[in-house]
Amino acid sequence: MIKFCCSIATLAILLSGVANAQVVPLDPGVTVGKLPNGFTYYIRKNNTPEQRAVMYLVNKVGSILETDEQRGLAHFLEHMAFNGTAHYPKNELVDYLQKAGVRFGADLNAYTGFDETVFQLPVSTEDKTVFRNAIQVMRDWAQSVTLSDEEIDNERGVILEEKRQKLGASQRIQAMTMPLAVNQSLYADRLPIGTEEVLRNFKHEELREFYHDWYRPDQQALIIVGDVNVQQVEKTIKSMFSDLRVPAHPRERKHVTIPLTGKNQFLTLTDPELVTTRFQVTMKRPALEMKTREQFTESLKRTLFNMMISNRLNEQAQLAAAPFLSAGGSVGQMMANLDAFSGQVVLKPGQTERGIKAYWTELVRVQQYGFTETELQRAKINFMSSLELNYKEREKTPSEAYVREYVDHFLHDVGSPGIAYEYALYKSVTDTLTVKGIPQYFSDINRDIVITTNDKQKDSLPSEAMVSSWLKEAASAPLTAYVDKTINRTALLDKAPVPGTITSETFIKDLGITDIVLSNGMRVLLKPTTFKKDQVAFQGFGPGGLSLVSDADFYAGSIASTLISASGVADMSQQELRKMLTGKNVSISPFIGEISEGISGGASTEDLETALQLTYLYFTSPRKDPVVFNNMIEQARLSYSSNNNSPRKIYGDTLSAILGNYHFRKVQMPLEQLNALDADQAMAVYKSRFSDASNFTFTFVGNFDTATIKPLLEKYLGALPALYKNEALKDLQLDYPQGRISRKIVAGKEPQSIVTLAFSGTFKYDMTTSDQMKALAGILTIRLTERLREQEAGVYNVNVNANTRKLPTGEYIFMINFICDPRNVESLILSANSEIMKLKTEGPAEDDITKYKAGYKSSAERALKDNGFWLNYISSSLMNQEALQLPDIKNRQQKITAESLQQTAVKYLNNSNYIRVIQIPVN
Repeated sequence: MIKFCCSIATLAILLSGVANAQVVPLDPGVTVGKLPNGFTYYIRKNNTPEQRAVMYLVNKVGSILETDEQRGLAHFLEHMAFNGTAHYPKNELVDYLQKAGVRFGADLNAYTGFDETVFQLPVSTEDKTVFRNAIQVMRDWAQSVTLSDEEIDNERGVILEEKRQKLGASQRIQAMTMPLAVNQSLYADRLPIGTEEVLRNFKHEELREFYHDWYRPDQQALIIVGDVNVQQVEKTIKSMFSDLRVPAHPRERKHVTIPLTGKNQFLTLTDPELVTTRFQVTMKRPALEMKTREQFTESLKRTLFNMMISNRLNEQAQLAAAPFLSAGGSVGQMMANLDAFSGQVVLKPGQTERGIKAYWTELVRVQQYGFTETELQRAKINFMSSLELNYKEREKTPSEAYVREYVDHFLHDVGSPGIAYEYALYKSVTDTLTVKGIPQYFSDINRDIVITTNDKQKDSLPSEAMVSSWLKEAASAPLTAYVDKTINRTALLDKAPVPGTITSETFIKDLGITDIVLSNGMRVLLKPTTFKKDQVAFQGFGPGGLSLVSDADFYAGSIASTLISASGVADMSQQELRKMLTGKNVSISPFIGEISEGISGGASTEDLETALQLTYLYFTSPRKDPVVFNNMIEQARLSYSSNNNSPRKIYGDTLSAILGNYHFRKVQMPLEQLNALDADQAMAVYKSRFSDASNFTFTFVGNFDTATIKPLLEKYLGALPALYKNEALKDLQLDYPQGRISRKIVAGKEPQSIVTLAFSGTFKYDMTTSDQMKALAGILTIRLTERLREQEAGVYNVNVNANTRKLPTGEYIFMINFICDPRNVESLILSANSEIMKLKTEGPAEDDITKYKAGYKSSAERALKDNGFWLNYISSSLMNQEALQLPDIKNRQQKITAESLQQTAVKYLNNSNYIRVIQIPVN
């Protein structure tokens, strides 16, 4: 067994050609080893989350290794790993892991790319047997997948259904642009999903040969990061994986590259489902390796370049006369051996020439004049602020983040020096970097231009010669350097607000929550935690929302918070606000929902005061930007022009209308109402909803000191206006429809159907009943997955959700969704209804209950150590006017029994309120 250390890894890289360069060291926190058979492993102890570990089996095996007769087999193998191994025949593997709390799809998963296949398995380390068995699963996947004839044939239909799910405009556009993107290389003909002909007809032995040829230890690595004993895990790996065999005559693992031709390419495409006209440019270049200190420094420069050019282009898009709705550009990894500068612009209708020229002018401006020192300074501050936050949280880094880093290390030899090394390196570079050190990433060769639009615009598409002349005109036109508009103000607030005071304070011991009331009537709950070292999350809400907005003002109210969020605040535009917040880790967003309005936000501990200042301004000094408003309307208006051509849009709109009982507040805004929207009216609605802070409740969760935060709450939240209107939400009776409803939508040309089955009704809300419904949905997901996917191979996946609400009235809805072959719609619906009937007449199987409870317990235990969970839990309890209490996972689970679930199925999966909506293709 060969053990990697920094000096050996460095020597290997130097011998491979990276001479006279300072190779970044490997993070000493990870143990990396290689067995005599070539199998590599990475192990790291990490306690976030506690008593959990994440395992990845990484194979340098992807679709690029397939022959023409094997297209799709790399991905097929990925599926087969879940359908029988030496220690877990047939579906016993998934069955065992689900009972151990691993959720199929959400936790247990895998993916296949062009060059790799990766299996992922998060698992508890509390049960040593389960943990060891999980490693055994990885060992089985590496070289002991059974690949029986029966299971291979059963899986063909599942993968064909997965392929069916991808059908649509995006897939059609990809099929036409892929050969151009990869310069007609082999990648164009090796999409991992494969071809229908191969998937239906390949011989069983072909799959076994592919597995034997490529799933071998010299192409594999096991990564385990979590709350583990590193030495013990290493011993287990040596014991289990040392017998992996390399074939006597191994096939050469060739690395396919994409050639740089030195030529330019041009393509125009139309599709009936496209909404906008887009101009896309790709300037290809050799990939940047990430092994040395110099290469990491170059990566930093790319990041700063991307931040600056994004800000430039966003600023241009917000100009009143901008001929495009949005624009972007960045340099980074493309695929295989290539990187690229990739840019795109969404053009306004009738502005194709102006939009392309205007976009190109900005790229040329950067090319000729570069960036300003003030732009670079902001980018450096923002980058280092974000990096410093990660550095502070390094002891709380999730295991998954480490795993992804080691995947790149194994697959692409990307250096992994650790956050401490990177923080020190990037700080030293940013301290001295000037604009002269920022490279240019534009090129006149190896450039692809693609223009896509709706079929209706086909005749107006420009030719290659025409676009070329536009670009030349833009490049040769007189051009001045960019002038960076700096902010004169030094503070968000012109003057300090008149603070309020705390009038009452209660400590809820069981929950560790301080409950205070401010002098303006606002209630604030504080829950300090140590889940993150430098994170505070908060949310404030007031009852009412759109339910208190008149019908005449509803449409304006529905866009009000979006408009305000995008417009900046006080006398600062969004761009000016971003400049003002340089270096701040702050996120604030106002919202107006159906029954409440409020503010959601988060900040680092240091920047919490800034977040509270912004909250104060969103209450007292909201801003509407006319350019933002016009762009919003124009963007929305575009979607109407192609609504009748997008089957997914037609289906979604129809389903929403049915579920909303065709109430105008629940259906898409009519075009005439969109055209009549008024920014002043939207602002008036916003102000009315945020005029009275007395009925707001705020919750703060995170790493803060209660004594320190109180004066800030008094200063900013306590200063908010109070009208003491004592508003309450209004029940507009926007309930789900009654009775049995069936709709068939004929749209689209792909052989693809979408099916939704829904059971809804009213009920007297309580947490126990809600838990029963959600458990029933979880078990029904297990049953329908087994029936519709595993037994009938009719779907790739099936989703079952149970949504409940208490306000304004108690309502529930079960929704079952899947995509399938149009020919199988009726038989699959019959099968789904058959499983529902079994739940009613026989109740659920104990195995299924065990699986659901294990998954629920695992996810709930992790949630209890997450700030986001506690923020949502406390806020939801308060919004529903429920008593605050500790989540009792054990007691809530004990109430879920076969008998209780059968009763829930009988009562709530009833046929009196049954909705069935199906979309089938035109032909």
